[in-house]
Amino acid sequence: MYVTSTEKETFAAAFDVSTVPVVTQEQALAEERTKKLTTATPTLKAPSTGPPKSKANGVAEAATVAATQKYAEELMRIPELKEYGTLLKSSVPVELTESETEYVVTAVKHVFKEHIVVQYDIKNTLPDTVLEDVTVVATPSEEDVLEEEFIVPAPKLATNEPGIVYVTFKKLAGENSVPVTSFTNILKFTSKEIDPTTGEPEDSGYEDEYQVEDLELTGSDYVIPTFAGSFDHVWEQTGANGEEESETLQLSNMKGISGKPFPSQFCQAPSTKHITDATEQLISALSLQPLEGTDVALSNSTHTLKLFGKTVSGGRVAALIKMAFSSKTGVTTKITVRAEEEGVAPAVIASLS
Repeated sequence: MYVTSTEKETFAAAFDVSTVPVVTQEQALAEERTKKLTTATPTLKAPSTGPPKSKANGVAEAATVAATQKYAEELMRIPELKEYGTLLKSSVPVELTESETEYVVTAVKHVFKEHIVVQYDIKNTLPDTVLEDVTVVATPSEEDVLEEEFIVPAPKLATNEPGIVYVTFKKLAGENSVPVTSFTNILKFTSKEIDPTTGEPEDSGYEDEYQVEDLELTGSDYVIPTFAGSFDHVWEQTGANGEEESETLQLSNMKGISGKPFPSQFCQAPSTKHITDATEQLISALSLQPLEGTDVALSNSTHTLKLFGKTVSGGRVAALIKMAFSSKTGVTTKITVRAEEEGVAPAVIASLS
């Protein structure tokens, strides 16, 4: 086939084959499955309210990679962090305060090969007040897994102007370890009032601190949701090459499995209340990709969830979750996780505790 044109500008630049998008086999399988699902006759109407639906068919993986790339560009602008190397994964933002508090704080966990960096996004909402030399004292509950290296403070936070504090930690058990811990977080800063006549901060201020919610670093922070064409295939392969961990959990706060409206006699507000979707909660908590359409539960009494992903270093992780619902006890869940890398399976299960 030939391309013709009367405009000389059309052929001014040579064709660059590198600009042609490359589609992997996994992406092709995901696209094919999406077409089949979207052209089939629907058998279950999705609820109009409730938690956001999981991203299926490789979309979750792409979203995780895109978010990580965005943060990587920002982190590489900080000279102290360049030597940490490639950013492997960034978590979703975690709220550590209510949005109405005087200091609004969210946190993002960044995983590197040998380090963990916690990014604290802070907004000072107090009028006529500026915060200077803002830092965060982040203390891991486990002393033998992480060691603080340094803090990158926020020099100044004016009213309603966001700022960022970074706290960095080194993995004490080596690059292949998956440290799991909980951080207590205390903001420290110098508070100064704004002089109404000059609009500038007063010369003198006072040191203050503000404690926010704890931040959990879990096994799911080291896992990236990944699409696979056959769950049985990856389940068997992962089991043959790694370790397996199982646990039975009672999710008493869950009111059902499928996300459909629950019978009114069990609801506090029958006209508006919907079932807490255990399936969605588990997918989100474990940071794994649902396979073979198991993110949609067709029954509110029993369901099997099949999940897959890879660690930040490339090891496969597969989870098989069997759920049974009772109006008296909630959702009983038996979760079995297989992982190729040592310590990953129990760490992933611990994400639900």
